[in-house]
Amino acid sequence: MPEHPAGARPDAVPTDSGAASFTAGAVAHRLGVAVTTLRSWDRRYGIGASRASSGGHRRYTGADLARLERMCALVAEGMPLADAARIADRGPAPAAGEDGDGGRAGETDESRRRGGGATLPVRGAGRAGQGLARAAMRLDADTVLGLLERTFTAKGVVDGWEDLARPVLFGMGRKWERGTDAVAIDKYVEVEHLLSQCVSAALHRVRAPAAADPGPTPRGRGALLACAESELHTLPLEALSAALAERSIPVRMFGAALPDAALLRAVHRTTPAAVVLWSQTPETAAPHTLAALLPVPGVTVCAAGPGWAKSPRPSGVSVLRSLPEAVALITRMR
Repeated sequence: MPEHPAGARPDAVPTDSGAASFTAGAVAHRLGVAVTTLRSWDRRYGIGASRASSGGHRRYTGADLARLERMCALVAEGMPLADAARIADRGPAPAAGEDGDGGRAGETDESRRRGGGATLPVRGAGRAGQGLARAAMRLDADTVLGLLERTFTAKGVVDGWEDLARPVLFGMGRKWERGTDAVAIDKYVEVEHLLSQCVSAALHRVRAPAAADPGPTPRGRGALLACAESELHTLPLEALSAALAERSIPVRMFGAALPDAALLRAVHRTTPAAVVLWSQTPETAAPHTLAALLPVPGVTVCAAGPGWAKSPRPSGVSVLRSLPEAVALITRMR
């Protein structure tokens, strides 16, 4: 929803004709790229500012900005930058008062170093990852959710998590680690929350494919998933839950900070094939909880998450080091 009165745009500068225009810095911030990236697009593809100030500085009109937003949206959907620029330049642009709908791509390592835009350090996620990261930085929830849902549908939860969601979430974590003071860190809190919420929403919408044969399907005992008693991070378990549901494997997800007593009662009541206990940090790892689960007959106890890496684990506990490994193990036990 727009945060400005109708017809107004953030950081707009009135011109002699009365029409609003935008500085390169304002446009870079809006698109989530560096100023040097804007110059590169103008030089290579001829899509850039169409006006100049009295001092000779380039100024972007509302139509210029709309074309750039359209180009970035096309790139986020997987179109090569040159083709996206050509289509955006010749095709009908969105109204100047409307927000763009895409993540932003095309930025180089050099432009990130030189600044001018807010970016996430995303590696190994390709163009889709860059699009998702920039949409998150701009708080474009519709685009973030749409990209995630399409990826999970097309590639499946495991590959979608490994190739897109996890690298971008990891990049957000690195952004936090780079913060040198409270102001720098707080600057990205809303981005992390929006990104996490969209990943969670997309995972919760995953359903098992409709069976071609409507007959009964053996389901097995499935898995019980929970975070350690002091653990609040749930997204990796939500990914595992969605991946199991996608395979029609029964799963009970208990979420964050499940008390030990409640976990034990749930295990005794449901007798799952596997119990997965997640710990994100060493502070939340609870070996005594694993030990309490081991005597339950017929249940494989699994420790998952980086929190267990330096924590002692009782003998007999299976360690799950990745989502593919967890899915493979539970699928075999079903």
